[in-house]
Amino acid sequence: METPVLLAPAGSLEAAEAALEAGADALYVGLKGWSRGGARGELTKLELKACLEQARRLGKGVRLAANIIPKPEERAHLLEQLVELAAWGIQGVIVNDPGFLREVKRRLPDLPVTASIGCGALNEGDVRFYEALGAASVVLPGTLDPSEIAAIEAKASIQVEVMLHMVQEFIQLGKCWMPSYLHFDPTEKPEVGTRLTGSMKRGGVGACFKICQQPWVLSQDGRQVDLRLFPSWQISRLAELGDFLDAGVDIVKLQGRSLPPELLVPLVRRYRVGIEAWASGRKPEAELATLPSKWTVVGR
Repeated sequence: METPVLLAPAGSLEAAEAALEAGADALYVGLKGWSRGGARGELTKLELKACLEQARRLGKGVRLAANIIPKPEERAHLLEQLVELAAWGIQGVIVNDPGFLREVKRRLPDLPVTASIGCGALNEGDVRFYEALGAASVVLPGTLDPSEIAAIEAKASIQVEVMLHMVQEFIQLGKCWMPSYLHFDPTEKPEVGTRLTGSMKRGGVGACFKICQQPWVLSQDGRQVDLRLFPSWQISRLAELGDFLDAGVDIVKLQGRSLPPELLVPLVRRYRVGIEAWASGRKPEAELATLPSKWTVVGR
């Protein structure tokens, strides 16, 4: 088997440099207004160009997350922008919308397109569906077992990318409907200036309100009887990395564009060590299985 690609997140130029030096084979980054997370952890076009030059010097690649769901009138604009960015040398684009995926492949047939985890693929049928649309790879959640990945790999001819370090929420990752498709008038605050609010999935004009991370009150007969958060927990399947790689995973993806360089570096290094151990015929060492709790990617 070929050694899989270690795909690391980068929410800033500093994080990009740190992840590459720590052993990432490739990066994925967001461009302002193109990603579900709002402006947090995204690059400007000038920063993206600098990131591409940095990766090129090291013989590595950069993939662009364009995982919004654009309105019909926004699609043509995004396609024109992708033509320019493809000429800059992006290694591929990650999309969240099957219809937009097909449009990108028609306009840019040579640009590899990844079906984001938000596309909801979970099994062989899902992966083959995105393969038929023209996807070069599909992102699967780290909640799947290695045996499920092996069954998918046996049938699919495109690359299988598994997010082995991620946050699992009470919703399916990438499919939150709480803030979706809502549009409000721009609001202005002295400390931040004008901020557009609304759907985080619509053309980058909004932001996630993080409703899932707020306490919810259960009331009965006018009185509070409970206060709790929706469940979310971090998954990092480093202890089973060898099993996933034996199953044929092509790309090991780490979530966390919100992580600062000082936390991103040791995370990438641990997965790099684990992949190299597997490539040399050894199982990743047991001590690599435990990750500090501060490496959480909640609030990505």
